[in-house]
Amino acid sequence: MIITSSRKPSQRTRSFLRDLERTLNLPYIQRGKLSLKELFDIDKHILLIGEFKGNPGTLVVYDVENCKRLSSFITVKLQREICGSKIYNKDGVKLVVDDKLWEKEGFKEIYDNYDKFLFRHLNLNEDAEIILRLERDPKYLFAMQFYKGRAKIGPLIRVKSLKIFDSLY
Repeated sequence: MIITSSRKPSQRTRSFLRDLERTLNLPYIQRGKLSLKELFDIDKHILLIGEFKGNPGTLVVYDVENCKRLSSFITVKLQREICGSKIYNKDGVKLVVDDKLWEKEGFKEIYDNYDKFLFRHLNLNEDAEIILRLERDPKYLFAMQFYKGRAKIGPLIRVKSLKIFDSLY
């Protein structure tokens, strides 16, 4: 899986992409003039971060093999806003789901979709964690926070919505 952005991303979106690159240990490719088709030639699984009013606003995962895409509206806090510094994670991550989330109606289906499109394509490891947790604000489905041990190491991603499409475009 590779990480990229929409064309001409803002500085905040580029910072978020670099945070994901450091935390998930996945390659970040600057999009420039590359078309989606050219990106699909590089890798069959693409994580594309889009913008809304100059901020990271969409998370789209393309699965070329199955001709599907998962699209989510998100809000984020950058690594520097959470940790105050750049933290590199070369070990991969482990996925942990907060028990309260399993009690939320419809979460199992949401989790299954994220697992199929995103989580199984990450470098998973026992040392670092992605913790999925319930948000107090009901407008969010859940939040993703990255940890190494007890320390937060990455950006906070709050997911507002999720849709699956049967086409790549």
